[in-house]
Amino acid sequence: MIQIPICPVCDEPVADQPATHWTNAYRGGTPWWHLADNSPVCAAADGQPSQPAFVADPLPVDSQTTTWLDVMSSLFAVDGPYDPARLGSAIIAAEHLARWLHTATGPFSALRSLPAPSEVASLIGHLHRSARLLARVHAQTGSHLLNQARHAHLATLEDSERNDVIDAVDDVHAWLQDAADWLAQSAQASGVAWSSARKVAAAIQSGASSTGGGADGHEGQR
Repeated sequence: MIQIPICPVCDEPVADQPATHWTNAYRGGTPWWHLADNSPVCAAADGQPSQPAFVADPLPVDSQTTTWLDVMSSLFAVDGPYDPARLGSAIIAAEHLARWLHTATGPFSALRSLPAPSEVASLIGHLHRSARLLARVHAQTGSHLLNQARHAHLATLEDSERNDVIDAVDDVHAWLQDAADWLAQSAQASGVAWSSARKVAAAIQSGASSTGGGADGHEGQR
């Protein structure tokens, strides 16, 4: 189950990656920032910044995938087994899941995949987290390639070839940094949308509960 950091005072989603200087502040731990307006997390009773409460996303999971999810959780855990080819496995898995999400959000299939605002809100939350992650990946890989080229043994190359390699790497680094900045802006916008979508889903769920209905179609799973 996905654990989402929530401000314990106002119940709004937060992140440890502010909208500005995000490449240096990513996963800094404190302070945390509200996604809706990029303001610092609310103060606790002692006046100090609150620590977020990690709550489970209530999005239901179908029974056929629970075993697979357990295996994936173990395989890609931070402290789990490691193999240099694990990155390739993660990229291939992500490609398959991206293809499924592309289909699931189509004009007709979305009627089944996203039957209620709660599912839509969960998907927007995923989009926000993915954009934030991709921004970091773009920035870090660009810097990594630049460092690799600078420390590579290029003595066997002609001066012109060596210069071409360095110029090409500089271009890649610049383009990836641009992409990272754009993705960070996308993450900020989707974070605002996610915050609002959660409120919409909660309001509709509350209205359905007060009238005894089941508007979100998941009675007993919340």
